[in-house]
Amino acid sequence: MDNNKIVILLIRHGNTRFNKEKIFRGHTDIPLDDAGFDQAEKTGKILQDIKIDSIICSPLSRAVQTAEKIAGHQKQPVGIIEEKGFLDLSFGDWEGKSFEKAREEYPEIYNTWVRTPHLTSIPGGETLAQAKARSWKALTGIVEAYKRKEGLQVFAVISHRVINKLIINSILGLDESKFWQIKQDPCCINIFEYQYENYFVSKINHSPHIYDIKDSIMIMDF
Repeated sequence: MDNNKIVILLIRHGNTRFNKEKIFRGHTDIPLDDAGFDQAEKTGKILQDIKIDSIICSPLSRAVQTAEKIAGHQKQPVGIIEEKGFLDLSFGDWEGKSFEKAREEYPEIYNTWVRTPHLTSIPGGETLAQAKARSWKALTGIVEAYKRKEGLQVFAVISHRVINKLIINSILGLDESKFWQIKQDPCCINIFEYQYENYFVSKINHSPHIYDIKDSIMIMDF
């Protein structure tokens, strides 16, 4: 439908204790910390004048709590749907370990992760290709459902740093080898439009509601 425009708000969850301590999170269900709740609150406020039709999020509490803050600032009730396709990358044996500990215990694999992430296979975890396939399937499934409706449709996806990077790679036509070339700050907002059977990029890693430019430059991508 030519008069059908879909807007996708792809948002990273707020900060957690594991983010602060540089610990791999993955499927470990770690909630937002105080800073994370504040970030989620600010994200809800900046989006309060945008009518969001639906919020879809990873089932992990850090994503659900961020989604709830965003929903709470909407001027009309909006449902929150949990979608396993947006779960964080499974880091397997690295989950619960600091990046320094992972580097110490798995030096070769860690070096591969830093230099050629698309070739990395973490024991007990997922590859980037596997996570990209499931998250892209989840996103395109939502888009297909919204394509049947007329007019402007807006939905928000609350997910994780790794998953957001992989979805953005897919939209830009990049493969997983470009994983490190996109940053995702806590509670950043990425905006994409879908129309005429194509995705259009509006904003990537938009986070002035959380960080000023200087702070954003200094944030470690973790």
